[in-house]
Amino acid sequence: MLRNKWWKEPLVSSIRYREHIAAIKAEAATIVAAARKDLEERTKAQEAAKNAKTPDELQALINSRLKSSMAGRASVLAQSPPTPNGKPVASSASVKAEAAAVVATAQRERNERIAAQKAVKTASPEEIQAMINARLSGR
Repeated sequence: MLRNKWWKEPLVSSIRYREHIAAIKAEAATIVAAARKDLEERTKAQEAAKNAKTPDELQALINSRLKSSMAGRASVLAQSPPTPNGKPVASSASVKAEAAAVVATAQRERNERIAAQKAVKTASPEEIQAMINARLSGR
């Protein structure tokens, strides 16, 4: 049986190793392609969101993005009943409480970001570094 000169194992295991590495590289290429596609879609959505003039237009953009991201998950879409006004229906109190907590957290973080952006405009470099350090220590 042939032996690999670098490893004292049969050459067959070396071939399997190369096949394994090739499979990993192919999977990595697929992941990178999906990430690039997602980044492109996100960029387009951000541009469309900037051009949205009313909350209804923005909600329509969000709904279309959700629909496209859920296209491969028909079973999930089939479980939720259609609503006449297009707004999601919460099925229980726990779902409503969880949604309220998520919305409150998102709004609080948004307000913190806006306040930090305003503070940075008039801050000195030392103050900006202090803000960065405070934010990093809070994570």
